[in-house]
Amino acid sequence: MNNIKSLIAALAFAGLTACADNSPKTFSGFITDASMNTVTVRALTDESTCTFATTAVDKSDANGLLLGAPVTVDYTGKLKDGAAATKIATDPTYAEAVGKWTMPDPIAPEGVMGVEIMVEGAARSINMATLVYTSWELQGEADKILLKGQSLGNGQTIDFTQTGMIAKTADGNYTLTIEGTGTVYTKARQ
Repeated sequence: MNNIKSLIAALAFAGLTACADNSPKTFSGFITDASMNTVTVRALTDESTCTFATTAVDKSDANGLLLGAPVTVDYTGKLKDGAAATKIATDPTYAEAVGKWTMPDPIAPEGVMGVEIMVEGAARSINMATLVYTSWELQGEADKILLKGQSLGNGQTIDFTQTGMIAKTADGNYTLTIEGTGTVYTKARQ
């Protein structure tokens, strides 16, 4: 009788483990929160979020886990809060774009002017009263972003969108070239 009970228990255990879904899956969205041991991601298609455990995760392509960054999380098991991530990858252009980008001010050569690109799509002008940057987003191509804002002058306010191309120079500095304007900003080292 004990052998039959043991056999039934072993079969039940085998059946439960066979039903466990440990196949690799991915969850894509935008980072809404990140800590030492977790990352919370808002889904691409709706406002739902999921928090993943990141204690034993491959973060080699995480690029700092910046808020608002597009992210893909690889995991196994069921999609639920606390699910263990196996790999986290974000768009490297997002991390490259965030920072202060300046050039010498042609009117006051001892000063600088430019744009500060912040997480979650925010942007602001640096020492420019008539060219007011307000937001930014990834353009969809590697190393390209869209900057948005308003041009103020002569009693008019004109909305604008500029395409910026990020490049890394041979000496390790980043540049942001605004297409069609000849403007080239250099990223401040952090």
